Amino acid sequence: MKDSHMLLANEYGQFISRLCWPDLPTEAQEKTLDLMTDWMANTVAGFDSEIGQALFALDPVQNGETNSIVLGNLKKTHPLQAALINGGACHALEFDDTYRSGLYHPGAPVISAAWAAAGATPVSGRRFLSAVAAGYEISMRLADAVNPGHNATWHTTGTVGTFGAAAGAAHCMGLDPGKSAGALGLAGTQAAGLWEILPGFPQAKGLHTGKAAQSGLLAALLAGQGVLGPFSIFEGPRGFFKAMAPERIRRKICCAGLGEEWRLTRTTLKAYPVCGHTMTAIEAALNLAHENIDPKTIETIEVRAHPVSMGIAGNPAPANLLEAKFSIAFCVAVALVKKRVTLSDFSSDILSDPTVLSVLPKITLIRDDGLNRINGQRPAKVSIRFTDNRIRSETAHTRKGDPENPLTRLEIKNKFMELVRDAWGTEPGESVFNAVRLLPLYDDFNTWVKDHILIWKRDKPEHTTE
Repeated sequence: MKDSHMLLANEYGQFISRLCWPDLPTEAQEKTLDLMTDWMANTVAGFDSEIGQALFALDPVQNGETNSIVLGNLKKTHPLQAALINGGACHALEFDDTYRSGLYHPGAPVISAAWAAAGATPVSGRRFLSAVAAGYEISMRLADAVNPGHNATWHTTGTVGTFGAAAGAAHCMGLDPGKSAGALGLAGTQAAGLWEILPGFPQAKGLHTGKAAQSGLLAALLAGQGVLGPFSIFEGPRGFFKAMAPERIRRKICCAGLGEEWRLTRTTLKAYPVCGHTMTAIEAALNLAHENIDPKTIETIEVRAHPVSMGIAGNPAPANLLEAKFSIAFCVAVALVKKRVTLSDFSSDILSDPTVLSVLPKITLIRDDGLNRINGQRPAKVSIRFTDNRIRSETAHTRKGDPENPLTRLEIKNKFMELVRDAWGTEPGESVFNAVRLLPLYDDFNTWVKDHILIWKRDKPEHTTE
């Protein structure tokens, strides 16, 4: 039985150590495999981003004889470098998974750390996947417990993601409850990521996710050698809650239903390659765009958005492509003009598209406190006044990919192929997509990687185009 006076790190340490793949119900197992698929695609595609290439350029052992794989180019490197590079790449395109109510992207830190740990540790496919689940479950509860107050200043994915990364790595390494708790203690003292980066420096978000993955893995590696952090890292007088959560902590959420209710099933697989805070506005705009609106007939556009969304994505005039992904106004303009929001639409050409630029100045953003959190939702309302004085409005409460409207299996595959096709080619992409479902059958994770991932490295030059 759980001790009501047990420190949170100790409770989490027990969960991390004891979790097994069969403990997850079928729905949670299937979702974990989908999350793994989505992480792989984002990590491959994000490798060629500015942050992905910059992190790889700093790798001191690019061709070293170590075992963890940089997914974007299939090179081996030290686990700490693999975690950093993959974690940064995964988040670079703003297309990675997100947990709406926790204001958090779990996959980039958690799976990147577990992937790196598994590459250097004899571990089964099932244990790797349960490590992913452990990292998600712990960090998603922490994100819910400290937000929205924490996220006003701190980038939750950089801070809470460090704990999730440590949990996943500790489980992969088979650490006992005490060492797992100690790994969380070391993770907490490294957790960081400030929102001062926005709106002008969104590429720094990839540094946050990469460092969260690397710091969590480092914490687990040190704990494995007996170097532990404080078990009071959460509740202590100078711990995470006191230092980084200005509002009252909802402590009960931290362990509510742990091991029984699987929060990872509530993760959103994004349908659009932009900041999640723009996506309800996109949904509303797309509903209007389906009426075949002529942009020339638009007089004004009013976008009412949730206060949290406005704080992160309220930039009305983005100066570059990354800033555009964090601009509700720009994303709405793209949705109305293109009648879609895809990865190809967010190329550098979109910044000079004359029709998009003609619509953008007509948009007024309004922070609407009435659109407050409804079961974790962040609604948006788009209203268009036409030149003939007609007004059309649409409100969206959820986004395509949210638990209420999930991507289909085919949509997940199409997204995967869109992201990996240029890097891997069509045949390898389809093969890897299907191979993810085989991972639980493998007693050795690295054999699975060799059989289904590295096999394409020999042929890579022949499969770089469709």
